[in-house]
Parts: sequence; C-alpha cells; structure tokens
Amino acid sequence: MAGRTSLAPPRGWDITAHLGLATTEVHLASWPAAPDNWPRLIRPTVHEVVGLCAALTFATDALDLSNRLAEV
Repeated sequence: MAGRTSLAPPRGWDITAHLGLATTEVHLASWPAAPDNWPRLIRPTVHEVVGLCAALTFATDALDLSNRLAEV
C-alpha cells in the first residue's frame, strides 16, 4: 500500500491511499482536507488493507494447491 500526503493550507492535508498490484494500482481511499490528526483517521483503512492482503495471499495459495492437485 502506498500513500501520498500534501499540505493544503489552511484546509488541512490531502491524503490518498493506493494498493499496487502486479498489473495495476487500485485507489483505496481519499481524504481531502484531513485534519492534523490524519494518521488516526486512516488507521482503519490500513488495518483493512492488511487483512485484504492476507486474504488474497490465502486465496492465491489455495488456487495454486488446487491446480497442482488437478494435475495429478
């Protein structure tokens, strides 16, 4: 997951979060004009992305195993 922040005075911070995949980049969220405590604001999204990555890894491993067993 990658993020980008930029100060947008006097409104706050403009923040975007992206997930880089093998063939594309997925826009996860944007927080325009986020307050100075923005790390607290985006923490739930980071937590969800970690879970998503774990689920994708598990699903990929299950598909790989299924394909190997189908070849036997």
